Amino acid sequence: MSVGFSQIMSNKLRSLLSLIGILIAVGSVTGIVSIGDGLQAYINGEFEQMGGYSRIWSFAPNRMYRNKQGQWVQRKWEEHLTLGDIEAINAETDKVESIVPHINFGGNDWNVKYRSASKNDGRIVSTSPDYMVSENWRLAKGRFLSALDLINNAKVAVLGNEVAADLFGEDIDPLEKEVKIGGVRYTVIGVMEDKKFFDNDFNRRAMIPITTAQRRVTGEDHVNYISVKAKSPEDVEEVVEAMKRVYKRRHEHGDEFNIRTGLDALEEINKVLLIMKSIAGGIAGISLIVGGIGIMNIMLVSVTERTREIGVRKALGAKRTTILLQFMIEAVILCVIGGLLGIMLGLGLGAGIAAYITSLTKMTFISVISAKMMLFAAGFSTFVGITFGVYPAWRASRLEPVEALMHE
Repeated sequence: MSVGFSQIMSNKLRSLLSLIGILIAVGSVTGIVSIGDGLQAYINGEFEQMGGYSRIWSFAPNRMYRNKQGQWVQRKWEEHLTLGDIEAINAETDKVESIVPHINFGGNDWNVKYRSASKNDGRIVSTSPDYMVSENWRLAKGRFLSALDLINNAKVAVLGNEVAADLFGEDIDPLEKEVKIGGVRYTVIGVMEDKKFFDNDFNRRAMIPITTAQRRVTGEDHVNYISVKAKSPEDVEEVVEAMKRVYKRRHEHGDEFNIRTGLDALEEINKVLLIMKSIAGGIAGISLIVGGIGIMNIMLVSVTERTREIGVRKALGAKRTTILLQFMIEAVILCVIGGLLGIMLGLGLGAGIAAYITSLTKMTFISVISAKMMLFAAGFSTFVGITFGVYPAWRASRLEPVEALMHE
């Protein structure tokens, strides 16, 4: 090993160029994977904070067509979720913390207006008092929807802070002011705090009682979907089974109602992230192979330059395995050092990108590099050194002493 180090130090420029190739390759792979792992950790953290592991979403199969063996076939029936289903689910199991109905509206016909000001890119959410708790969303001022609002079909609204700011500015208090939604006047009773989750901007929402929407907008007792929160992640399976029983009992086609859990949604997100990390890591990994080829090229040049040295060593009794190990060790040392420096570069690269994402999106985003990732990077760079050092080392060990000594 000492001979290998001495040869590396005696050819500093050549060794440095070899190191740079491995360093950049390992650094790019480590940095990219660290950002992917950081994104995954952020999503999991936000998902857990919002109670995602305990969440269940359910939709009725109320569309006119369904996919049957790859073809869209028109349904001969249509069924919907109702507020009665929510009461039945609550009566069926005691493992439910909250059930929130939703009827959502959007588009230009559903803008929120106050005098000459208008918010056109918002979303109207018709829901119940549990919506705020279910979404882990806090009030900035006023109050949220109440059970009495639902009983009275009250024309009241709670605004996201962006909606309130666009309509009223900083000088006007929105509370008790009247806004128009879909041509109907609603009294503002509350304003919510800032809340964003990736591209899901809660601040552009306005909430009204679901019974008000059913009576004054849709004229039906249907709801678009319901969001259920179990008391704990362990209770999710029991709640799902209770929902299935209720649907089968209350609806002729209840077994075709859709039920999705938070774990299902998270698994789909993680699959997408895994594909993204694999593609990005694979592309960066190509540079690691290129770096390995550079190592092999440098080692082949080294064999040519040191042919006489090899001849002398073999003439003095050095075995083929000794020569083989010498050149192998040199290649491995270069790759290991390059790999360790690459890990440090990857740490800096990941931290820099994470800081940029944080400043750009205002998310608390960090890069994550696990011990497994660092061991993989060091191990893979060692593997590259061994793989691409084999041929030059084998070629050096096969030189005949007489031919090597005659080499100019």
